[in-house]
This record gives sequence, structure tokens and C-alpha cells, in this order.
Amino acid sequence: MEVDSPLHDFSKARTQVWKHMLVFMDSMCLRCAIELGVPDAIHNHDGPMTLSELVQALPMATTRAPFLRRIMRVLVNSGFFSIKGNESDGSNEEEVYYDLTATSKLLVTGSTTSLAPLVLFVTGMEVAMAGHAMTTWIKASDDDDKNETPFHVAHGGKSVFEFASERPEFNALLNEGMACDNRVFIGEVVKNWGDVLFGGLQSLVDVGGGTGLTATVIAGAFPKMKCSVLELDHVVDVQPENELVEFVRGDMFVQIPQADAFLLEWVLHDWSDKDCVKILRNCKKSFSCEKNKGKVIIIDAIVQPNSNDLDTIQAHYLFDTYMLAMCPGKERNAMEWKAIFNEVGFSGFKIVGELGIHSIIEVYH
Repeated sequence: MEVDSPLHDFSKARTQVWKHMLVFMDSMCLRCAIELGVPDAIHNHDGPMTLSELVQALPMATTRAPFLRRIMRVLVNSGFFSIKGNESDGSNEEEVYYDLTATSKLLVTGSTTSLAPLVLFVTGMEVAMAGHAMTTWIKASDDDDKNETPFHVAHGGKSVFEFASERPEFNALLNEGMACDNRVFIGEVVKNWGDVLFGGLQSLVDVGGGTGLTATVIAGAFPKMKCSVLELDHVVDVQPENELVEFVRGDMFVQIPQADAFLLEWVLHDWSDKDCVKILRNCKKSFSCEKNKGKVIIIDAIVQPNSNDLDTIQAHYLFDTYMLAMCPGKERNAMEWKAIFNEVGFSGFKIVGELGIHSIIEVYH
């Protein structure tokens, strides 16, 4: 087939449609591997495993081995596992060994770096249903105030947070999913930017701080600073005692406790521009320090469409459509952030650093 022929162009276009049509199976294979315990099995084996060794170690029937091989083939192709040996014809399965890669090491449960709970949350049925409701939501009339997001459409008019407050298992997976991604992330933030962000502060409120993981890490590094977490009742109700952090029941749209500084980590992208202005105005009202010394620390994405890092651009765009399905918020570029800060009346802001797909922003009183 000639490279520039109409037939070649048609074939290439058709292949692209099929690839994107089926790409969700990448996520389903990943979810299946985590639920079966494939990363854990290889980790516990302390080295590469053959297919039969994997089958013996996993909660599955030996007759399903050929199906596991097909799932592993997808995940090897996606870079989640490495392979040693040749499986080109499938005839020498015992000569093929599967091993962890840097990516699948992040899926070993119990590890301090494990992202497995986050993968299980994002690939869960509740999220998938929100994705399926996107068309219905977009077609709806503007006066449909019951269904603010596709998630509302899929789940009887309830927001993610209302839904979570009524379903303990979903709430636990949501909180653990957010916390697991944050364990290593916030440690790196404190190690690399801690003195700049928190040095000299007497008090900090982590607004919408979930399980208190972030505040606990910060409090451990800056013991002289009082750290509090503002959260809704159903989140505070399930938190264990924490000697380093005080949990405060409340609503960031109503009132925020006074402090020198406020942390909003992965919070504002959940909300519309209008709601972000409300939250930030409440922060501005609650500075306890002298004027011009207070600050808000925001950890969120800054979309950079002109970046040379295509993986980061794709991650930002996909993350944005995920937010579209789940929440009223979005991922914002620098100009969109600036417009919000200006409307609130802050004196200025600075991008302190970047880590992966997220940026650290300081906004000044």
C-alpha cells in the first residue's frame, strides 16, 4: 500500500477510530490487574514471574490463565509491566517472565507510594456513569438547576460530595484515592518548597483538607505552626485522633477559621469560577496576621497548551474532562487563574514551583 494513497489514509484514520473507541479497555485491564493483585504478587515474589507462577499466586482458576495472558499483553504494551522472553506466538509461555516497571511499582498496595486506590476510584462504575451522562447533560436546558454536572444526571441529582456523604464505601475510596496520590507528593512539596511556603507562619488552615494527610506532613515539618483542617461533618466523623492537626467542622462557602495562611490543595478545580471567588473571599476575610502578610497557597494544575511536554498537555486535557463529568470546576490556564485573583482583590500572585501536572501558587493578601 502506498504511503500517500487514499487507501492508506483511510486505513490510518480507521485504525485511529478503533484505537480511541477501545482505549477504555486499557483502564479496565489496569483495574483488573490491581483487583487481582498482580503488582503485589510480583512485588512479593521479589522478581519476575512466569504466567503460571502468577496464576498460582492470584485468586483465580488455572483455566483462566490464557485470559490473564491477554490482559498482561495489553499492560506490557502500555508500559505497566516489562516482559522478558518471546511471546510472539504464545507457544512458550513458561519462557516469558513479567516484571514490575517504575509505573506498576506505584500500584503495589500498602506501599507509601501506592496509587492503587486512586485508580480504583477513577475507574469505578460511579465515575463511568458520569462519563456516560455527559451527552444528556450537555443537551439539557440551561434552566435545569437540579443537574449541575453529568455526575448529578447519573446519580439522581446528587453532587459527588452529597453522594459520598450517603455512601460510606464510596466516601472511603474517594478520600483514600485523594490521600494516596498526596502521600509522596506533599512530602516532595515540603522538602523542596517548605521553607518558602510555610516558614515564619504561626497558623495554617488546610481548607477542604480531607483526611488531614497534607496538614499532618506539614505540621510534622513545622511543629511551631498551628495546623488545622476545615472539612464537612461526614469527613470529620471518620477521622482518627490526630495529635498534630485539629479538625474543624465547617463549610468553606460559609466561613473559614482565622489563620496566617490558607492551603487549597486540589480544591478550587472542583468549583466554578464564581464559587472559587466565594471561597477565596472567605479566605481573604479570615487572615489573622497583619495586612499584606497573609497568603493563600494553591496547589492545582495550570494548563499550558503551548508546552513541549505532550504527555503533560494530554494529562491536563483529560483531567479537565474528568472534572467536567464530576464537578462544576475545571483545570485553568494562568490567565484564568489571574482573572479570579483579580476579582477577589488580591495584591498579586507567584508560581512558586511545578511538580508533575500540578503547580504551586502563592496568592498575596
